[in-house]
Amino acid sequence: MSPEQPSSKIGKSVGEKLRAARITQHYTQSQLAAPDFSVSYISAIERGQIHPSLRALEILAARLGMSSTQLLPNKSQQEDRTSAAAALSEREEDEVELSLLDAHILIIQENTQPAISLLEHISTRRLKRSHQLQQRFLVGWAYYKAAKYQESEYVLAEAVQIAQELNAQYLHLRILHQLALTYAAMRNYAQALLAHQRCLNQLEEVGLQDPFFAAQIYIQMGQHYTRLENFEDALGAFHKALAITEEFTSTQSIQAAYTNLCQYYATMKDHELATLYAYKSIQLHNLDMMKRLRSELYHYLGHAVLQTDSTQARAYLDQAWEAPGVQQDKLTQASLLARRAEWHFTQQDFTEARKHALEAQERAQPFGDTIIMADTLIILGRIEYASKNNEEGGRHFVSGLDMLERLESHEELANESVRYAQLLEEVGQEREAFTHIRRAYQSRLKLGK
Repeated sequence: MSPEQPSSKIGKSVGEKLRAARITQHYTQSQLAAPDFSVSYISAIERGQIHPSLRALEILAARLGMSSTQLLPNKSQQEDRTSAAAALSEREEDEVELSLLDAHILIIQENTQPAISLLEHISTRRLKRSHQLQQRFLVGWAYYKAAKYQESEYVLAEAVQIAQELNAQYLHLRILHQLALTYAAMRNYAQALLAHQRCLNQLEEVGLQDPFFAAQIYIQMGQHYTRLENFEDALGAFHKALAITEEFTSTQSIQAAYTNLCQYYATMKDHELATLYAYKSIQLHNLDMMKRLRSELYHYLGHAVLQTDSTQARAYLDQAWEAPGVQQDKLTQASLLARRAEWHFTQQDFTEARKHALEAQERAQPFGDTIIMADTLIILGRIEYASKNNEEGGRHFVSGLDMLERLESHEELANESVRYAQLLEEVGQEREAFTHIRRAYQSRLKLGK
């Protein structure tokens, strides 16, 4: 068997142990080697020129009546001390990170004094530079919350220097922002504007697209300009903030922005921040999914209730409108408005039905393709057909059916295609009616019916 690796201290130590064990067992090198190894291989191990593979070590140890670990080198006392020191250092780092996280949470919860006490007990002399940066930032933030503005300014100025030294873009921006807020609290609005302008300049320099942070800065700058009675620049800053926020009117657009930030920090090899924004994106997605589930629940529940007594159905719709959370959930509102439209439709009150359906459409529009929007379009189609506005009704119906197909809601698509085909037959459009009967048939095939 050929040598595996070049000579090393480990090899020499293994070789010394192997030679001592071989002599103790009264083996010659030839006897120990056969039949798997050559005599020169054993000789090279014992001279420390090579060290064996783990598999070779197991075979040789078994021949000598030993375990393979008995042939491995012992750690020196110095190595043991170094290993223990490293373990201690890692443990201390873990404790520091946990303390910094605890302090961060305390500040968010407005428990500033316990946060300050905790942070001040962390010795900055023994901290890694990155931990020093976090500690100074959190101390400055906590002092600001406790209205200790002079102390906050001093500590944050230190943190700015460390952030520049480490090229820590994310914390550098947040520290400058906090420093600007501190200046503003001290009524030094000119310095506050300078600090916030530095934030904007840095965002532009690094090409970081963080619209949420940029909007926040413009809002604060607008307030600084207002207090300086520079109303023209104040309006300019507020309009810039407004322009940014108008781009994010749905959870999908906000989620896309978080995804972009995640990709940016991943490219910059800042895996912690990439993970943070990935979690934010996922959380928004889950929140959006939960809202959609709730709106769909009201959609199906409303359909079922409308099959009951008319008075009972209306009472349910009114009660559901006042349920907790509904006033903050536009999609659920759209679902309930669509059911109200259908209720008025069954009462032959097409004016009220149309009004509620159009309100439902307006609320559902920002969410894109949803079962609620498809249902609303179909309700509008039924209303327009009942009002003899067949062309308008057909346009709504087809839009709703196409959306159901994109959503792969095959059962609803089959049922509504049949309903539309019947309406087309009633107005003498048999060929078009046949097209939608075939669409219903194809949808039922996909359902296995």
